[in-house]
Amino acid sequence: MKDFLKVAVRNVGRNRRRSFITIVTIFLGVLVVSGIRGLLNGFQGEIRSSLTRKIHGDLQIHKKGYQDAVDNDPYKILIPDVAALEKEIQIPELIATAPRLRVFGLLNHQKSQKTTPVMIVGIDSKRELAVCPRLEQAVQAGTVLDSSQEIRSEAIEDDELTEAPPIGTTLSEDAPKAQGQNGIMLTPSLVRGMGAEIGDELVVLIQDKNNMQQAVVVHLVGVVDYAMPTAASKIAWMDFTTLRRAAGLTEGATELALRTQEGADVNEIRDRLTRALDPSLVVETWEELGGFFKDVMGLQNLVFSVILTIVFTIVISGIVNTSLMTVMERTREIGTLMALGYRRRQIMSLFLIEFAAIGVAGGIAGLTAATILLGLLGKKGIIFALPGQTTPTIIYPYATVFFLVSVLGLAIFAALLAGIVPAYRASRMRPVDALRAN
Repeated sequence: MKDFLKVAVRNVGRNRRRSFITIVTIFLGVLVVSGIRGLLNGFQGEIRSSLTRKIHGDLQIHKKGYQDAVDNDPYKILIPDVAALEKEIQIPELIATAPRLRVFGLLNHQKSQKTTPVMIVGIDSKRELAVCPRLEQAVQAGTVLDSSQEIRSEAIEDDELTEAPPIGTTLSEDAPKAQGQNGIMLTPSLVRGMGAEIGDELVVLIQDKNNMQQAVVVHLVGVVDYAMPTAASKIAWMDFTTLRRAAGLTEGATELALRTQEGADVNEIRDRLTRALDPSLVVETWEELGGFFKDVMGLQNLVFSVILTIVFTIVISGIVNTSLMTVMERTREIGTLMALGYRRRQIMSLFLIEFAAIGVAGGIAGLTAATILLGLLGKKGIIFALPGQTTPTIIYPYATVFFLVSVLGLAIFAALLAGIVPAYRASRMRPVDALRAN
């Protein structure tokens, strides 16, 4: 058997030009497929990282009806006791939690006297950064809101908050003033539209739980750009406790964002928490929260499957062509081998081993080149910008070991598949006719 394999491998080098062309065909196919998959992995990895480490967290817990009611009446869908909920969901995979409060309001820029509707999100900066550590990378200008610097006791009393100035007018001297770092972060489109600059004074106007108008004076501390095409353009972030006080709340949150250990199965954790929690609460993964991007990644994977099929169809066609030529040129050799006692299955095996050896050579060469290329790009990164992005994104291509091994196996399988018909034809020759062939 050892000699049989040696003969088969040596036959690969008999027609070096044809073998080289076949190996190059497989090499290019493997390189193209691995390169495209690496780029997709980098792109999808950046989407996943942005959604989980900048925006949503790995999972979120809401009240049922959250998506429908948050704009109309956010106080109807509050999680009443966040502290009790956090105790209830203590599991080993959970690293950090961060409550958020979302209310709809108006934002007035004092210098330009421009007013615009916004979604106001209350966050505790320390806890938010524990769940979404890449939030700092999204800050285009200024700094991340620092909740520890908020003045909670004497900055704005509850009875003063009801004395909201009319929208579009300059604040009077006796209007409620922030005595500390009551900060707010805005999106780039809000900053451009209002002509605001870091340090400018703004007034946040909301309706509290009793439908009373409340005003909070804040200063612009940061500009946040998620660099995601579908990210909402009119969002303002301010301190969680400051916003909750203005809303007339002592406890409660719109949502609780969760961060899990790297590599944890968020779907399994979601199912486990759903079974353990009250039926009025809904647990959603980052994929469910970012439904558009889930669809985008699904479409990308579908397109990649089509490309994979096309590439290896071309590879197989090329191998079939050269394999048939090889069999035709070696007709007399096949007849000689049969005359020496080789069985038909041995003839077929001989050719299949040759084709498999070509597949191994081309596959290993392609994987080596792809690994080197993806390694270099993975370290340096590729600057990439989607339509609608204001800030380019750096993606880091990579391919998993499982995928690379699978591609190598696919290359060998393609070579064997392409060689079945030529090998079968060779094994079905009659020795006398083969020896007489010219």
